[in-house]
Amino acid sequence: MIDQDLGYSGASTADRLGFQRLVAEVGLGQVGLVLGLEVSRLARNSSDWHHLLEICALTHTLILDEEGLYDPSTFNDRLLLGREAAR
Repeated sequence: MIDQDLGYSGASTADRLGFQRLVAEVGLGQVGLVLGLEVSRLARNSSDWHHLLEICALTHTLILDEEGLYDPSTFNDRLLLGREAAR
């Protein structure tokens, strides 16, 4: 569980050590599922969000939020998750 970025804006990952740790652990294949109440709030910056999605797709890491379960390695789920960042 990573909750150290509570209260920080998702506009940038510069001072968000929790998000940086999440990306690193997903990249190392140590995460099987990213769970969030509203995953679009993980990163408001589209490039940061899409970078995380790319790494999740490469490591077969699933994403779960209140809307459903997504597999970023599938085309349709990536389309749906890409829209999450636009919210």
